[in-house]
Parts: sequence; C-alpha cells; structure tokens
Amino acid sequence: MLTDEIIYKILKNIEKSPKTNQRKLANELGVSLGHINILLNKIIEKGWVEVSESTTNKRRACLYHLTSAGLIERASVTMRYLQSLLKLQQSMNLEIKILQEESSKISAAMQRGLSSLYA
Repeated sequence: MLTDEIIYKILKNIEKSPKTNQRKLANELGVSLGHINILLNKIIEKGWVEVSESTTNKRRACLYHLTSAGLIERASVTMRYLQSLLKLQQSMNLEIKILQEESSKISAAMQRGLSSLYA
C-alpha cells in the first residue's frame, strides 16, 4: 500500500542516492524485497521515477531518477506527511498530559494509602 510515509521515504532515498537498489530500500523501509519491488513498480507506473540501466564492474544495476512529476509529488507528499506527523504529535502530547495527570493522582492516592483512585 502506498502511504504518504512510504512514498516520502522511497522518493527521498532515490533523490538522495540514485544508485540505491531494492535491497537497500527494503532495509531502509523495513519491508521485504518483494514488497519494495511492488511499491517501486507502482511509483514507476505513476511516472514519478524513471529507471535506467548501468553496468559497473561487469554488474548490471538499475539507476533510479525522479522525474519532474516525481519532484512535484515529492514536495506534495512531504507536506502531507509533515501534516500527519504534526497531528500525531498533538495527539501524543495530549495523551502524555492525560497520563501525567493520572500518574500524579495515582501517586497521591497511594501516599494516602488508598488502593484505588475511585475508592
């Protein structure tokens, strides 16, 4: 599945290192080699990445390049991914505040010798 996080990470890695390979991408994203192959093919089909072949040291390798559409998508997905992380951060900050308040109440109740906050 192509989520903003996955698209962001793939496009960023390709932009940073066109000589990257599928194994490296799979390790970076924590997915299987087969899964990265499927994801890359989807991104290539969308026209965000082009693939060319290179031979170095008698080895055939693929070079990945962002297209102009890929650069536009990279900018767009970066903003969407950032927004989702900011929302997650706000949610986590609220959860942390609630847990800190609850922890304080539990500590106070324990000091008073209560076995429950609701007793």
